[in-house]
Amino acid sequence: MKRRTNIGLLAALAFCAASAPARAQEDPVALVIRVQGDVAVRHGADDPAPAAVGERMYVGDGVLPESGARAILITRTGGQQVVTEETTLSEPRGAGNPDIFARAMSTLAQAAATDVTAGGRQGMIRPLTCGIAPVAPRNGLLVASPSPTFEWTGVEGQTYDLMVRDLAGGRPQIFEVGSDTTFTVSDDAALTPGATYAWTVFVGGRRGGRPCEQQEFRVMSLEESVDLEDYMDEIAVFGLDPMTDGLFLTVVAYRDLGLFYDAHDALATVERQASLSADLYLLKGEILAELGHEEAAREAFDRADRMMR
Repeated sequence: MKRRTNIGLLAALAFCAASAPARAQEDPVALVIRVQGDVAVRHGADDPAPAAVGERMYVGDGVLPESGARAILITRTGGQQVVTEETTLSEPRGAGNPDIFARAMSTLAQAAATDVTAGGRQGMIRPLTCGIAPVAPRNGLLVASPSPTFEWTGVEGQTYDLMVRDLAGGRPQIFEVGSDTTFTVSDDAALTPGATYAWTVFVGGRRGGRPCEQQEFRVMSLEESVDLEDYMDEIAVFGLDPMTDGLFLTVVAYRDLGLFYDAHDALATVERQASLSADLYLLKGEILAELGHEEAAREAFDRADRMMR
């Protein structure tokens, strides 16, 4: 993983450490994973501020929900805490499964180490010589579904054919898309789990049209699908629905398994439901950089920097 060299973030971290040297040595005792309604948090002697998903909480911090609101936290000892009234955090008691908390903290730390100025693994999405820009799936990335959706930018007045072929051999599949710039493979034409594919678009159709440079991607294998299912089961056993209260943890699972498209979509849902912490904007920046949305990635990193000052 590349290291971030963003000077603004380094300055923000230095400021935070200088202004709260004792806290800089502490480990968080909990993470906010969901906020519903008007909830504020108070860090130490600071004034209360709106709670954010992904926010780190320390001993002595307060969670202050308004009437009918709630916050859900996970603790470093493997517990879940639903807060519906003013609460001051103490050292968590009891022993659960701390793996989920540790994974979430590890993922946030890795996101903070991403150098968005160097670009993601894919580079910026930009037009190819054929006149369009492949948007998804891009080279080297993993897709969860054997019926993926292909997306590219359009050229006015043009039609498109899509060709998908298994790099291990066999006849390619060709789909007449028309003027649309997205296409989802149907279940009866589903791709093979674990296989690597190349796809290209013919601008103007394959008969006389311009073929674009091919893009490669891999479909999640059955073994990887089991890993994902196990992760979702672990979130459920923790007492959380992976698609609602535990959606932040699902983002972590997707990102850790290299499913950046799914992580992006899940995080977008989290952001629509509540504010994000600076840590989650760093994670958003990392995900966007991997997908080739470099300008949006820089915006996410810059927002994190501003929040940490």
